[in-house]
Amino acid sequence: MNIVRLLFFFVLLFAANSSTATLLGQTFQASALLGANVAQIDGDDLIGFNQWGYNAGLRVVAKLGDRWRVGPEILYSQQGSRSGANNLNASEFDQVTINTVEVPLMAYFKDWKITAEAGFAYQRLINYQIINSDGADVTEDIPFRDNLVNFQAGVTYYASPNWGFNFRWSKHISDLEASDDNLSLKGRSLSFRLVYTFGDGEKLPKPTPVE
Repeated sequence: MNIVRLLFFFVLLFAANSSTATLLGQTFQASALLGANVAQIDGDDLIGFNQWGYNAGLRVVAKLGDRWRVGPEILYSQQGSRSGANNLNASEFDQVTINTVEVPLMAYFKDWKITAEAGFAYQRLINYQIINSDGADVTEDIPFRDNLVNFQAGVTYYASPNWGFNFRWSKHISDLEASDDNLSLKGRSLSFRLVYTFGDGEKLPKPTPVE
């Protein structure tokens, strides 16, 4: 967890002191993120993105010119899966709840008011719970990995220099399940987040004057 603490300190340092970015010629930019995940798990026979959870944290990027940025985020992210109306009772699971600390390292490309993003994330499992189709807690019977990796891609639309709306898709590369049996579980999630960028925010195109 030392790397998580180090990145968390790094993000807080720049988020709390926006004047640092000014002194460095706007090289760095910090943002706060707040929103929700809808999630499912491939392999658990539950259909649909029925599991809701929080997604919140901080981001710092290094600005590599007008269009390109790169940098880490540190997030609290809740994922998992849940039985829904479209399930046919074929699954042995009713609900899987996963709480993680997530550290994505993302690359961003900005054009007009839109920023596209892609990268990989390290996830550290905080805790999890598995409820089977009979309503029993079977968490102890199915060990999950403490360390996970996923791929992420998304887009942000900036309505103003400071405020934006972010959509992000993610999928696990590593298997959630830690034992050697034939059960393979890989999470997927859709994230919907508000983005607040500190300081002057993003440079947006000026509105076209009305003639």
